[in-house]
Amino acid sequence: MNKKLLYAILGILLVISGFVIFKAITSKPAEVVEEEPVEVLPEVDASVIVDVTKSRSKDNSVVLSIDGLGGKYTSITYEISYDTQGVVQGVTSQPLNISGKDSFTREDIYLGTCSRNVCRPHLGVKKVSVVIQFTDTSGSRSRFSKDFDL
Repeated sequence: MNKKLLYAILGILLVISGFVIFKAITSKPAEVVEEEPVEVLPEVDASVIVDVTKSRSKDNSVVLSIDGLGGKYTSITYEISYDTQGVVQGVTSQPLNISGKDSFTREDIYLGTCSRNVCRPHLGVKKVSVVIQFTDTSGSRSRFSKDFDL
């Protein structure tokens, strides 16, 4: 009886060892994932002044003002992100043409979601993070980023 138990234990160990070796041989080596380099844009010229304030005319909206452009930029894109009830939300723009302008104002940036002509405001927004990408007349890009209290 002791021999049968010994053979059973050895058989089980042999099966387990074989399984482990088989898995080690057939498992694929870990794939090396190459990270794409992240383009770090230089800061926009110090003469450019950006401000974000609550809209006085529209509820749950902010006004983005950019001054000091001096006609040096052809387009901008912006991203405004904010925390609402523990969830990060945001607004992004398509490229906006600012060729030849010294200033730019967008007065209707709604902090909420709209679907089928029904808009729901994101409540409790106290601060927004703004990232703006500028493209100048030579095609070079620069950026601006800052947090604004509302």
